[in-house]
Amino acid sequence: LYSRACRIEEELLPRGLEPNQLVGIVMEKGWEQVVAVLGILFAGGAYMPVDPELPPERQRYLIENGDVKVVLTQSSVRNRVSVPDEVEVLTVDQMEPLEGRPPVARTRQKREDLAYVIYTSGSTGQPKGVMIDHRGAVNTVLDINRRFGVGPGDRVLALSRLNFDLSVYDIFGLLAAGGTIVMAAADLAQDTTHWTQLV
Repeated sequence: LYSRACRIEEELLPRGLEPNQLVGIVMEKGWEQVVAVLGILFAGGAYMPVDPELPPERQRYLIENGDVKVVLTQSSVRNRVSVPDEVEVLTVDQMEPLEGRPPVARTRQKREDLAYVIYTSGSTGQPKGVMIDHRGAVNTVLDINRRFGVGPGDRVLALSRLNFDLSVYDIFGLLAAGGTIVMAAADLAQDTTHWTQLV
């Protein structure tokens, strides 16, 4: 996971990614989402999930509204990604991991910098971006882990879509505690029988 996230980081840094700059993630549920989120944060940016099931014009609107320059996706949804011509699209599952990189402290961001932006439906019919900084996300993760005693031996069935706020805990809560994220297969994400098998 770390080696793959480092590959994303290495791809994004030469493209001039800076704190508070958004990188789009247009993916179905899967390990690639976790790698993409971590790689973007390693590189100092913020992530913006876009559901690949959205109509093409809505995808384009979100990408343009978020001033996104790079979008990360998966091979399985690449042909459903709709972005303006000037936006670069990188396919995460086709990137080779960077092996042998020891973990290092990264200081590209401050606590008040953006961690992610999630678009809501909006009361006017136009989506509105909700901006969350690192401080807010970390407080949530630490509070839940303390409250429920989450540790390295724990596993969580991560069902939340990346464009839903609770997905933040699905990813960072378990990783922060050294636990295990268990994900449903993308094509069975709504199948409760599949959930039962995973549990």
